[in-house]
Amino acid sequence: MLSFLKNLLGNTPTRDEVRQHVQEESILPATDTEQSHQESLQESKTQAGVVTALSLHETWESKLSSQEKYALSFMAQELEPLQEGHISLAGTSLVPHDAGVEVTAFIRNSSDRPVRLGETTLVVLFGDQQLFTRQVFDLSEIGEIPPRSARPWSFVFEREHFLQVDVLLVNWKVAFEMAQKKMVLPQQLELEESWIKTLSDEQKNSLIELAKRLPSIKEGEVNIQSVQVRRDQDGSLNVMLLIRNGSTQSLSFEKLPLVLHDATGEIVAQGLFELGSLTVNANTSKPWLFIFPPESIQKDEPDFSRWKVSVPQG
Repeated sequence: MLSFLKNLLGNTPTRDEVRQHVQEESILPATDTEQSHQESLQESKTQAGVVTALSLHETWESKLSSQEKYALSFMAQELEPLQEGHISLAGTSLVPHDAGVEVTAFIRNSSDRPVRLGETTLVVLFGDQQLFTRQVFDLSEIGEIPPRSARPWSFVFEREHFLQVDVLLVNWKVAFEMAQKKMVLPQQLELEESWIKTLSDEQKNSLIELAKRLPSIKEGEVNIQSVQVRRDQDGSLNVMLLIRNGSTQSLSFEKLPLVLHDATGEIVAQGLFELGSLTVNANTSKPWLFIFPPESIQKDEPDFSRWKVSVPQG
């Protein structure tokens, strides 16, 4: 238990050292409090983030040394401030256990009321949001979590619940399952017939591999991935994009407004593209070429060492 503390004991840890131990947090509204979810959201907009103080369960209180309690107290206070009215799970350690793996995390309550949790499904994700394991835990054992506090707890995920084996658990995260949207990888590449005839086998394979390598997106999300930009002889900019459909339905685009940005973030060109009826089937990626004519270009010497295309809002 608390093996991660060994690196913090002996010297006063810095804020950066503390945050190196803390994984991305999983956050939920504290709907178990008497405040309504709507009130909590309103408060979060008007109040600064909450710094959570250490709260130890009596079983931890009796087992930890003064030095360990000090280190935990320091870690709790150095966590990123949390919006008012939320419960979060901030993982700090994942180590092997005889029964599987043991994850230590802070359960944080940023509301102004005590919170008691019940039976909850937790998941461990790794790499590019891949699901490693899920398991139901009785969080009532943690006891009542006081207002504006962080309570450390250890969870043993048993081997029988592992969904994958022989994986490298890097960039891991422990999370409330209800807080996670399913991640999908629309890796199947779909080409228009004209593209099939025009592209070489090498170009097709390159696009297929690109679609496979891209990170997963949230279920239901539509994502535009920048692929290639080049200037034509007439001064226009040819931009190839990969339209990724993470939903379960086919999507059709008749018009699509796009803005091209260079490495500085400045607008290079923008325009509204008439697509007729461009269809991207469910869970597929489709490449498309967008040509910004010379009159749409707003920056003469863009820096394309990095670039992106966005869809303007509103």
